[in-house]
Amino acid sequence: MARSASSQEHSEKRAQWRERLRRFERSKLSVVEFCRREQVSAPSFYQWRRKLSVAAADAPSRPSGANFVPVQLTSAIGLEVRFPNGAQLKLPASDHELIRISIQAVAQARTGQGDA
Repeated sequence: MARSASSQEHSEKRAQWRERLRRFERSKLSVVEFCRREQVSAPSFYQWRRKLSVAAADAPSRPSGANFVPVQLTSAIGLEVRFPNGAQLKLPASDHELIRISIQAVAQARTGQGDA
């Protein structure tokens, strides 16, 4: 029974740190300043960020070795991409260079940046 309580406590702590890391991404503060405001240590911040990013990378729902799935455009008037955070990207399908640049920018952006 103590094991299940410990497991639940660990799950709650993981959820707390996931939310804390989301707040950090939106805050645009330095790690040191963010940790000071959250009253947590910077080493704990880095440890949880690493631990949760490794767990996310191991998630079975992600395609192995890829962040994007290749697509082929046939004939379309527009391209619309909906991201897990609710953001939407709408582009004219005929402008392949704009699509390439946009996808490249999204791929290089830090998670959580630009959330409205």
